[in-house]
Parts: sequence; structure tokens; C-alpha cells
Amino acid sequence: MNTALFLFRFSILIFFGFIVSACTNYSTTASVQAPPTLISITNNGNSNFTIKVRAQNPEFIFQGYRIYSGATENLAQNPTDLNMGDSCILAQAAIVQPLEYTFEIDPSTNPNTTGVSCRIFSTLTPGTYIAMRTLGLSVNLQNSTSSYKVSMSSNALIVP
Repeated sequence: MNTALFLFRFSILIFFGFIVSACTNYSTTASVQAPPTLISITNNGNSNFTIKVRAQNPEFIFQGYRIYSGATENLAQNPTDLNMGDSCILAQAAIVQPLEYTFEIDPSTNPNTTGVSCRIFSTLTPGTYIAMRTLGLSVNLQNSTSSYKVSMSSNALIVP
């Protein structure tokens, strides 16, 4: 009986070893991250804002969010440089269900308020627009580099 079990396990091991070593094709197409939906923004005073965001990011490459601001809705949603926004990295989260996040936007280095998912160290100006994008990890296997890939833009909200 032990010989049969050994042969079965050995054959499974050989099969998976063949699959892994024989598979040289991999996707070079970047995974698409879902953009978040901005629900509300509240002015808490002293350049401190609270943003409610609804998002779903089931990918293991999910890293966090980046916020952009601009004088118009279009400038907030389509910045000239996608690296210019301020980020909130949530790499420890492996999310499979839609969640409602609470972000604090504050230029100070105060610790997070209770119930806040992440603090983004940024200054917002009342009357401007904000938009967010999801950050995903992008790895280039040809030259062993990695960077962030951003999703499409969220809706935009005007800063009160």
C-alpha cells in the first residue's frame, strides 16, 4: 500500500515539475485594476479632510491608492504626470469584497484617527477637484524592475 501511495505522489510531482519547467509563456499584458469610487469629502478644518471611498481590488498586485487634484474635473482625472499624486500604500490588504475606505488628507504627520484606513500627507485647496486611482505592482521580468501601474481614474469631487 505504501508503494502505491509513493508511486502516485511521485507521478504527481513529476507531472507538476514538467508543467512548471515546460511553461515558458507568460502574459506581458498588465493586469487592469478597478478604479475606486469617491463617495464624499468632508472638511474637518485646519487643512484636514476626510474622504469616503468605495473600492474592490481582488488582485494580489494591489498596493494602494493615489490621489490627484486639479483646478478642473478634467485636470484631476487626467493629470499630465501620473506619478505626481500623493499615495496611500495598503500592500498588506488582500481584498476580495467591495469595501468602504475612509482616508484622511492632512499635511501634518499626525497618526491616523480611529477608523481611518490610511492618511495621505497632502494639502488640498477648497474649490479644486480631486480624483483617485488604484495602484498595482507592475514587474518587468526582462530587466527585473518593478513600478506602480495606475488604474483608470475615479469620479471627481470638488473640495469643500
